Amino acid sequence: MRYLISEVARYFGTAVSALRYYDQIGLLRPAGRRGTVRTYGRDELLRLALIRLLHHDGMMSLADTAAAISGNPPGDQTAARLVIAESIRVVQRQVQQLREAEQVLEHLLTCPRNDPIRDCPVLRAQLEHTVDAAIDQPEDWS
Repeated sequence: MRYLISEVARYFGTAVSALRYYDQIGLLRPAGRRGTVRTYGRDELLRLALIRLLHHDGMMSLADTAAAISGNPPGDQTAARLVIAESIRVVQRQVQQLREAEQVLEHLLTCPRNDPIRDCPVLRAQLEHTVDAAIDQPEDWS
């Protein structure tokens, strides 16, 4: 069974322009055409599901997604594994930042001060540290 580009876009919640762009950069080629309209088969839908998993779910940039799933000779996944390993490091940093954000929000929620945004000494100390760290950064004159 073949699906029109508009159908695929609707099924996956993706813009038609995104599917055209994926074709343009060689990330997702259509199975064929019906006149001038791109059509996609099951294999292409599976590839799109993989692209969405890696890219749209925030695991990888589009460039990293393309590098991970395109252009590797069969059996040689060295480049893909390097991209995936770096993506893991990025996700780990994001998770750590989210944990820190959660701690701040939980503290603000439970802070005994009437106005924790203005009066909390813990928040104030954290803000002072942030300002000091920003000021102490060497200027980038490049």
